[in-house]
Amino acid sequence: MITRDTIAKILDTARIEDVVGDFVNLKKNGSILKGLCPFHNERTPSFVVNPNKNIFKCFGCGVGGDSVSFVMELEKMTFPEALRYLAQKYHIEVEEVYTSNEDVQEKNDKESLLIALNYAAKFYQTQLTETEDGKAIGLSYFKERGFLEDTISTFQLGYAPDSFDAFYHQAIKDGFNPEVLLKAGLIKEKNGKHYDFFRDRVMFPISNVSGKVVAFGGRMLKSSKPENPNVYNPKYINTAETDVYHKSQILYGISQAKSDIRKLDVCYLVEGYTDVISLYQAGIKNVVASSGTALTKEQVQLVKRFTENIVILYDGDAAGIKAALRGLDIVLEQGMNVKLVLLPDGDDPDSFVKRNGTDATLEFIKNSQQDFILFKAAQGIEISKNDPIKKSEMIKDIVESIAKIDDNIKRQLYIKQCAGIVDVPEAILINETNKIRSAHFRKSREISDEDKVAIDNELKIEVEQSQSVTKVPPFFYQEKDIIRILIEHGDLPMNEEHSVAEYVIFELVDVEFKTDVFGKIIQLYMDAYRNEQPLAEVKNLNNIQEEDVKNVLVEMMSSPYEISENWMKKHEIVVTDITRTYKSDVVSAMLRFRYYKMGEIMKLIAEKIKQSDLSGNYEENIASLLKHMEMKKKQQDLAKEIQSVIHPS
Repeated sequence: MITRDTIAKILDTARIEDVVGDFVNLKKNGSILKGLCPFHNERTPSFVVNPNKNIFKCFGCGVGGDSVSFVMELEKMTFPEALRYLAQKYHIEVEEVYTSNEDVQEKNDKESLLIALNYAAKFYQTQLTETEDGKAIGLSYFKERGFLEDTISTFQLGYAPDSFDAFYHQAIKDGFNPEVLLKAGLIKEKNGKHYDFFRDRVMFPISNVSGKVVAFGGRMLKSSKPENPNVYNPKYINTAETDVYHKSQILYGISQAKSDIRKLDVCYLVEGYTDVISLYQAGIKNVVASSGTALTKEQVQLVKRFTENIVILYDGDAAGIKAALRGLDIVLEQGMNVKLVLLPDGDDPDSFVKRNGTDATLEFIKNSQQDFILFKAAQGIEISKNDPIKKSEMIKDIVESIAKIDDNIKRQLYIKQCAGIVDVPEAILINETNKIRSAHFRKSREISDEDKVAIDNELKIEVEQSQSVTKVPPFFYQEKDIIRILIEHGDLPMNEEHSVAEYVIFELVDVEFKTDVFGKIIQLYMDAYRNEQPLAEVKNLNNIQEEDVKNVLVEMMSSPYEISENWMKKHEIVVTDITRTYKSDVVSAMLRFRYYKMGEIMKLIAEKIKQSDLSGNYEENIASLLKHMEMKKKQQDLAKEIQSVIHPS
């Protein structure tokens, strides 16, 4: 775990304009910087960086925060990963604490493996570009495949020499421990002798999402060794799983593709290394490969960090179709949107893009995309022609896939479409889908009878969908205005004894906010005051853990917009302008807040009067009427006071 002192040092050192500037072209606009948002496509800049407050905010998509949250969101890193990224950028040594010696050992072991693997990648690159055999064998192979030098460099392609132990001897000479090389899968041991695992192969380094090499794929350039003609040599061999490489959690090309996947909001999934490289070289950079393994949940989740849209590009032969269908349920379970493109029989993405070019390939992908479930249904119809048993199995298989979709509307649409394709009444498919989902829910967790009813109701896929509009919580605008006051003026003096923040706290000491996030912020101010902490520190984003609180603070500290006239006309909110002082702004906001709170009390009294009428309790009714009249008078007085603040004579 990274120490608190290290975290504080990173946060203090990291300048938001520097961090963002590595990814976004920023232009000065007064005291702020503006640019095109890296999180969504836009033509007009709505992305704002405030160097003074060390925060960023996009007023197009709503993303905002500090340097750490920017890196986390952009690179889809965890908090520790983002901290390490910034520490590396600013050359800050990361100090960590561990709960046990085992933790220390595990960390050191993993770091040793990564160092060895990245050393190996450089070794294979050097062999490819600087040795005669590498150039004649490895480099010529890549050039025959049409790979340019920039592409070879981007993917760190290399060559393992046709030698028993060339890598091993060089690594030992450079100070590496044989045990580390063994654990990394770079060498083997037999009868006390060490030898290279990869020999006479072109090398494809496999990197994690951060760009660190964690494994290799090696392609054989000869079908067999002349001296051993009877020994089978597989076309591809890969690094065995290690502490830093779990093939089910890695996608080839993810470190190169992640930025374009996020920007284009779609990921193309292919099968092999060369498919990825050829498409990337052609300008189709949002592409990754499962590297010959069946698609896994972890791989889908990795893609989901950058987009919810997957397009699978597989060969159009039987094997390609089978591979595509295998990944369907996994993608659906993760709530992803998935399409399928089957290339013409005999083609793979590598050959297709080389023969047709970038534009034609993109056009083909666009026009040939098929909905995955509907494709599955169509395939099933073809297979089960005139065979009721096969058709029944096919329908059950389709329903199993549909049942994995959590979105009610999406599930309903699929059922409606599939009912037409397989020629089965929609009601039957609905019933079967509900059975599967009910069984899944009941199996996955213990539930009460009330929960079972709720689940069953949710599982009814009726045509009618709720069209309820999210209502703004009561007093939302008034409470938001109080928070604005605290953020904009909280540090300023309200009178000789108290700051604005203290004044507001005293006024709200017995008031409960209706909007949860605003209540949290008020509580932070009250806790800080109670603990005699500087109230200005409350809005320090480095001290905020809850994302909803941080987002509100960022929004209010960053807003470049003028306040709408509707805040006064419709919501009766008074906002600061150049003609008014902050003190009158504070007073009017607090008065407005009381005015509306008083209105709430009057509504409760009115309801009580109504109930008294029904019960015939006339004494209570009269008392309530008098109370209501009193409150009405106070509210009118407040209204006059508010007007006097808004329009002083």
